[in-house]
Amino acid sequence: MFTVALPLALAFIMFTLGMSLTPADFGFSLRRPHPLLAGVLCQVVLLPLVAFLLIRLFSLPGELGVGVLVLACCPGGITSNVMTRLARGDVALSISFTALASLITTITLPLILTVGGRALMGTALPAVSITGLGLKMFVMTTLPVLLGVLLRQRRQALTQRWERPCEQMANGLFVLILAITILSEWQTLIANLTSLGPVLLLLNLGMLAIGTAVAQILRLPASQVSAVAIESGFQNGTVGIAVGALLVGGSGPEMGLSAYSLPSGVYGVLMMITILPYLVWRRSIQAMADPSVIEG
Repeated sequence: MFTVALPLALAFIMFTLGMSLTPADFGFSLRRPHPLLAGVLCQVVLLPLVAFLLIRLFSLPGELGVGVLVLACCPGGITSNVMTRLARGDVALSISFTALASLITTITLPLILTVGGRALMGTALPAVSITGLGLKMFVMTTLPVLLGVLLRQRRQALTQRWERPCEQMANGLFVLILAITILSEWQTLIANLTSLGPVLLLLNLGMLAIGTAVAQILRLPASQVSAVAIESGFQNGTVGIAVGALLVGGSGPEMGLSAYSLPSGVYGVLMMITILPYLVWRRSIQAMADPSVIEG
């Protein structure tokens, strides 16, 4: 039942995000592509590189190292979009980058795993295709957002009346999903915290810092700094678990977390803890840049 309810809940959350956006929000991101390029630089280039260096620095065993590399190749996904919203960041930019990163990942993930996996394991890894995962992410993320935007365009009065109740329901669903995720992976977190904790914490905090720095160097507004940083340092652990299962011939996390999937499972809990202070900081920055956001 949960395997059906979870995608539906995630799709509803994204639909609610779309109800708060207009085509002009996405048009602005496309007309000024350097924020998107900053995100691509951080996530597609710097993130796997930093992950590989940390794997070498902490001498992680081959399969765990490959698991960290898998995680570093995953896009931010739904959670990063929600976190950007909570940080008062540019949600349209975050969603645009999630869509772009999901497409790029279909190429970069197999390529990086082919090269990095051989370097870490000393042998070739099984071929990985995430086309199916990319389609699933499109159905759960991009499509509901587009439907929400379309509803706002076609039925503006209806959208304005239901936007607030839907937002409250979406926030409640997100809290429920977060609680279930933490509880279900708690034993995994405790059992592997010593070996994986330092690497994953440094990866998460380091990429949040790098994403923030890159965006600030480009003189992006505060809302876009938040979006770029969160997309850089907040990866989709669910996709990482699924790809890790594919590497051992499984079909998903229901088969149990393999060594390839363990880093994504542990990270899924740790990142929820480390992101909270960053959200508080970015909300305060955005409030100073635009005091009107305090009401939201």
